[in-house]
Amino acid sequence: MKTFPRIAFAAAAFVAAFNVSAQTLTEAQARAVVAPWYAMFNQPFQGDVAGQHDKAVSPDYKTCWGPEDVPGGCWGREQSIKTIANFAKTVPDMKFDIKEVLVSGNRVIVRGEVSGTPSGDFFGVPHGGKSFKISAIDIQTIEGGKIARTWHMENWLLALGQLRAK
Repeated sequence: MKTFPRIAFAAAAFVAAFNVSAQTLTEAQARAVVAPWYAMFNQPFQGDVAGQHDKAVSPDYKTCWGPEDVPGGCWGREQSIKTIANFAKTVPDMKFDIKEVLVSGNRVIVRGEVSGTPSGDFFGVPHGGKSFKISAIDIQTIEGGKIARTWHMENWLLALGQLRAK
């Protein structure tokens, strides 16, 4: 009787280890998969946003920056493309500087800094020629060599404070 729990535990550990290792990315692989995504945020981006978007993400891609059950908390492909293209127009010198990449199975966590100078009014702040620099954290889920889902959090409140500063 005492050996059965040990065997069951060992079998479960083997299965869990096998499943994780089958999905685990190296940091280099993770950087290669997410690079096309972050390229769209480095301006001036030379290319078709929709085409680049489709190279980077799966057909059923979803990006979330809020709870899924809150209107506007998550977007699909069309809104994602519109938002990225709008950033390219409103912040023509935007840069996303990857500071750190952490990998856990098929999840890639990217800590970065976003900077730029809006070319006009930005999130309700009148244009003043000022720049911003904020932190961003993204959790990318990778499936089939593409990004299937992004959970992201940027400190836009800090950006607005920098743009409003006297």
